[in-house]
Amino acid sequence: MNKLIDVMSAKGRTIEILTHYIQEYIDDQWEQVWNLNLEKLENVYVKNGDVAYGIYISKLFHPVMREIYEAGLKPKPLLPGDFRQSKESWGPWEERERRFWSVIYQENDQALGTLFTSIFHDHTCLRIPKPPKLYFMKETDSEYISRSMLIDNPEAQNLIPEEE
Repeated sequence: MNKLIDVMSAKGRTIEILTHYIQEYIDDQWEQVWNLNLEKLENVYVKNGDVAYGIYISKLFHPVMREIYEAGLKPKPLLPGDFRQSKESWGPWEERERRFWSVIYQENDQALGTLFTSIFHDHTCLRIPKPPKLYFMKETDSEYISRSMLIDNPEAQNLIPEEE
């Protein structure tokens, strides 16, 4: 996989390109990162429950965060987003969805747009049922973003899955 800085140099510095790049990385790495860290995650889960999912997500996003900074981009908050701004209201307990968001800025502090990350996890046992899913929108107003993330279907209101 090419580095983000090379992809953006070739294809453009857009929120769409960034979202697609990160989604490809996640699709390629999510199971491997899970399996490499499973023993530690199991130990954390026994003692602290869902904290294990936070550790997993940090480990999953850490390599791509380095590339984002190398490309001259600054996510605020760090990807996938701030737990205090996230919402969890969708899906059965075995495949619960929590949504995070982060505004992506360029070096000149001009915003590219907002990345939304849906993270799926199991509340009945330690399990990630499917890979995180990224969406983007060009809007960067925090009130608008907070309202948009609450809709049942992200595709229904200016949130665009990375495939499009």
